[in-house]
Amino acid sequence: MSNPRANPVANPEPGPCGPGAGGRLEPDDAAGGVRPRKSKAGPWRALVLVLVHVAIALHVAHWWNTGSTLSPLEPSESMEFSKQGVVNAGAIFFAITILSTSLFGRFFCGWACHLVAVQDACRWILEKLGVRPRPVRLGVLGLVPWILCVYMFFAPLIFRALNGLELGVSEVNLSTNFFWKTFPGWAMASTTLVVCGGLLIYFLGAKGFCTYGCPYGALFGIADQFAPLRIRVTDACNGCGHCTAVCTSNVRVHQEVRDWKSVVDPGCMKCLDCVSVCPTDALYVGFGAPALLTSAAKPAAASPSGPGRDYRQVLLQAGFLWASFALLLFHGGEFDGTFAVWLAVIALAIALVFSGKSRRVGGPSFREELLLAALFLAGLYAFRGYRLFPGVEEGVPLLLAAGLAVLGAHIGLLVLRLCSRPDVTLQWHVLVRGGRWTRSGLGFVALALPFALLFGDGVRVQLREDLEHARAASRRQEDQAAARAVYDRGVARAAADDIGGAIAAFEEAVRLWPEFLPARENLAGAYCAAGRFTEGIAQFRAALAVNPADAATHLLLGRALEESGDLAGAEAEWLETLRLDPGQREAHLGLARVLGRRGDRDGARRHREAAQR
Repeated sequence: MSNPRANPVANPEPGPCGPGAGGRLEPDDAAGGVRPRKSKAGPWRALVLVLVHVAIALHVAHWWNTGSTLSPLEPSESMEFSKQGVVNAGAIFFAITILSTSLFGRFFCGWACHLVAVQDACRWILEKLGVRPRPVRLGVLGLVPWILCVYMFFAPLIFRALNGLELGVSEVNLSTNFFWKTFPGWAMASTTLVVCGGLLIYFLGAKGFCTYGCPYGALFGIADQFAPLRIRVTDACNGCGHCTAVCTSNVRVHQEVRDWKSVVDPGCMKCLDCVSVCPTDALYVGFGAPALLTSAAKPAAASPSGPGRDYRQVLLQAGFLWASFALLLFHGGEFDGTFAVWLAVIALAIALVFSGKSRRVGGPSFREELLLAALFLAGLYAFRGYRLFPGVEEGVPLLLAAGLAVLGAHIGLLVLRLCSRPDVTLQWHVLVRGGRWTRSGLGFVALALPFALLFGDGVRVQLREDLEHARAASRRQEDQAAARAVYDRGVARAAADDIGGAIAAFEEAVRLWPEFLPARENLAGAYCAAGRFTEGIAQFRAALAVNPADAATHLLLGRALEESGDLAGAEAEWLETLRLDPGQREAHLGLARVLGRRGDRDGARRHREAAQR
C-alpha cells in the first residue's frame, strides 16, 4: 500500500482533497529526507503573542475596574467610521497597522493578531496529537475575505457617497463605557474560536481562517504588495525546501525565492520561520523592490497559467462577488441590485490588480468551483443570524457564518468526491482507495451528517422567516393602498365641511398605516377643527416623532397650542419652525401675536416686519 505522505509535490492530486493540494512540503519531505532544524523565531513569536493577550487582559481589567477605558483596539471597530464617520481607537489602530504593513509587510498578522495566536495554538495541539494540518486550495472561495472586507468597510462609504452624505469625520470618541457592546456573547465567541481557530485549521490547513475568512487580512494583503521590506534570498540557496516545509502561512517559499528572488505572496505573514531554518542562511529580511514592482527572475513565473486570462474564471469570480453582496444586502433589509453590482465591480477590479504574483499549486476544477460558490452562498444564507443554541437569542455573527459556510462548502465538495472519485484523501486520512470507502471515509460521513442537518435547518429557518417577511410586506402594501383610498375619502369629506366623516376616514387611514403622515396630520387638523385640541395636539406630536424636521407640522402644532391656550408651547413650536424654515411667514405672525399678548411690543413688531418682508 502506497504511503499518501510520500513525495506529495512530485505527484500532486489536483484539487483541494489530494495530498499535494496545498503544495506544502512537509518536514520529512524536504531535500534528502533531512528534517529542517528547529525554528528560533517560533518561541519568540509565541512569547510576543502571549504578551499581546496579557495586554488585552489588562485593557479589559481597566474597564472592569473603572467603568470606562480606551475603546477596543480591534479593526472591526473602524466600521463606526465607515458607517457614521466616528473615529475611535480601533479605527486609528487599524489605520496604523495598514500603514505599517505597507512599509514592513504583514508582521502584525504574524506577530500580534489574537486570532492567529488561536490558530497557531490549535495547529500546535494537532501536531502534538500527530496531525499535521496541510493547506487546501478552494479556488473562488479565496475571494471571501475580500467580500467581507468590502461589505464591512467600503460598502457604507460607497452608500454614503452615492446618497450625497458627508464622508468626513463627524466625531472623535476614543473612550467607551460599554467595552463589550460590539463583541459577541460568550456562546458565540467560544464557537467562533472553535470553528475559525480550530476546525478550519484541521480541514483547511494552518492559517485557514486567514486564507478564507479574515476581512482584515484582505486589506493587509493589499498593503503588503507595497512593502519594500520582504523576505529575500542570496545565491547560497540550494532549493532544499526547508523554508516551505516550516511555513505556516501556506506559502511555497522555495518557489517564490527561486522565481522572484523574494517572497511576493501577499499571504506571507513574516513569521520568519523560513529565515530561521534555512540550512545555508540564504534567506534574510531586507529592503528592495515591493512585490508590485518585482520582476520575475524566471520567465515562466510571470505567466504560470499560460498566455492570456481564463475569462470563465473572471466571470465566475464576478458572479460570485455579485451574488455574495446581494445576499449580504438582502439579509440587512437593504437589498439593492445596482448597489451590489457597484460593489462587485469595485471588488473584482481591486482583487485582479492585487491578487499577487505567486503561483498556486493544485485546486478544484471549474465545475467544482461552481459547486463551492453555490454551497458557500447557501451556507452564508443559512447561518448568518441563525440561533445556534437553544435559549440563546443571539444569532450567528457574520464572520462565524462565513467560517461555517466555507467549512460547509469544503465538506460538500468532499462528499461529492467520495461519490465520484476512486481515491480521495482528507489531510492525511484516506477516505476512498481504489473506489472503496475506508473506515476514515465512513467516519467522515458520520461526522458530516450532523453538520448537513444543521446546514439544512438553517436554510429552512431562514426561508420561513423570509416568507413571513414577504407576507408581512404584502399585507403592508395592501393596507397602504386601502389607507390611501380612505384618506382620499376623508379629504373629500373635509372639503364638504363634514368634519365628523373626515375624522372617521382619517382615523381609519392612520389605523391601517400608522406612518402615513398626511393622514395623521389631517386627522390632527380635523380634531382641532372639531374643538378636540388635546387629541389633535397628540396627533401632531406623533407625526413629529416620525419626522421631527417637518417645519409645516411644527407650524400647525403651534396654531393648535395657541388655540388651546398654551402660548408658551405655541411660541416654542414657531421658533422651531423658523429654525427649520426661516421663510415661514405664518410663524412670524404667530410669534407677533403671542409676544403682543405678553406685552413684548418690540418683539411683536420685529416679527410683524419679518412677516411683511
